[in-house]
Amino acid sequence: MTVPILEVKGISKTFGKVKALDSVDFYLQKGVVHGLLGENGAGKSSLMNVLSGIYIPEQGTIKVQNKKIDRLNPELASSLGIGMVHQEFRLIENFTIKDNLTLSKANIFLENFKEAYLKYSEIFSLNSSYNTLVKDLSVGEKQKVEIMKLIFKNSAIMLLDEPTAVLTPQETSQLKISLETLSKEDEKTIVLITHKLKEIKDFTETIFVMKNGKMVAENLQTDEVSDKHLIELMMGEIKTISIRKDNLKGETKLEVQNISLINNDEVNVLNDISFNIKSGEILGVAGVSGNGQVELANVICGIQQEFNGKVLINSNDVSGKGVKSRKKLNLSYIPENRLGVGLAPGVSVLDNSAIREYFKASYGPHLSKGKMVNYLNDLIKQFSIKAPDVKAEISTLSGGNMQKLLMGRELISNPEVIVAAQPTRGLDVSAVESIHKLIINQRNEGSAVLLISEDLDELFKLSDRIIVLYEGRIIKEVDIESANIESLGLAMAGINE
Repeated sequence: MTVPILEVKGISKTFGKVKALDSVDFYLQKGVVHGLLGENGAGKSSLMNVLSGIYIPEQGTIKVQNKKIDRLNPELASSLGIGMVHQEFRLIENFTIKDNLTLSKANIFLENFKEAYLKYSEIFSLNSSYNTLVKDLSVGEKQKVEIMKLIFKNSAIMLLDEPTAVLTPQETSQLKISLETLSKEDEKTIVLITHKLKEIKDFTETIFVMKNGKMVAENLQTDEVSDKHLIELMMGEIKTISIRKDNLKGETKLEVQNISLINNDEVNVLNDISFNIKSGEILGVAGVSGNGQVELANVICGIQQEFNGKVLINSNDVSGKGVKSRKKLNLSYIPENRLGVGLAPGVSVLDNSAIREYFKASYGPHLSKGKMVNYLNDLIKQFSIKAPDVKAEISTLSGGNMQKLLMGRELISNPEVIVAAQPTRGLDVSAVESIHKLIINQRNEGSAVLLISEDLDELFKLSDRIIVLYEGRIIKEVDIESANIESLGLAMAGINE
């Protein structure tokens, strides 16, 4: 084996009593696309933060191009050619593409920017002038600019955290080609961090797997390892659920009639939206982030009360009424922002579990501590939630357990209408399977479910019908039997064939 471009040995990092990294060995070969897998809390982010110089490990060694680095920091990591694209965009919206690409002092293309931009915009199929303001780009285009920032900073090692989460299927396929080109022609070393096994298998040449802060598998050859083996390495055997699509649909539970909404910037973010959902039915909503999904959920759930059109729950017109009135009609909402909207940060697991009960009280909560604890214990048992202490802050739970607590709290009363927005975003395979099971069980119990997701595989797996939102309009609607990923992906990009 050739000398790795980057190598870490025996890396350990602790936070209080938690050992985030436990004697981790990890190495990268030049010009190779590597995959890094692991369930939530496995240590992937901690390892990437060590490589980026954000975290300083207590033990272990780091070598870059066979040179030992005594104390890595973000500036030094960048100068050594290590760059990372985070899930949250770090672009300046009111600056141009060129401004964002040339902000770094380490930029290597200042003298021949136009030539470099032409080359890499072609590689990434970025069809926008470099004078375009970032705020005018689509979500997919912004993701391309984020990755191009690393190239213009001369990053030889590119760490990409969930880079396809906001992309259409067509954009994902294009990104695969772009990364292959970078690895082969520019000899870039790439690490892809994702929860999607399909993408790991499609994008990468080798795979590393982490579990409980340890590296449990190194340099697996992607074309030789099975999905089943990867899942077992991450978390043991998982029983997948069987999806029944021949369920009997009952009476209409949710009606949305001609909904239009203009935001504070005078932009029409929802335009004449109409649909209905029956008991025992899941309606999937596909679309790239920023096409009206959040606004639609807010209108239905009573967070946004000023709009044109009507919302009916069980034939009751709730237009202009607030959240509490919708909950009284047995509507539950699982918001996209689980920590902040769905759950209260800085508040205990116990108090977060009882928020829905609070809404049932006319004059504030009338709940005894004993009843609250019993209620939480029921949630923990029924929904397989791992919580170290009921008095612990909600943020101490993993993402998967926070989501299961949120869903358990909202579903335990068997709601008639469920609005679930991105319920599995950022969760590992095991947590995703648990959430899917909860949604299907509720559908089978007769709930009408509105499932908003950017994951087409998820929508295909769970939905009875799918609509596609593009620029605030329903651009396509199909029954699952006649749907295909290619046509839905095109619709997500605004092309309806």
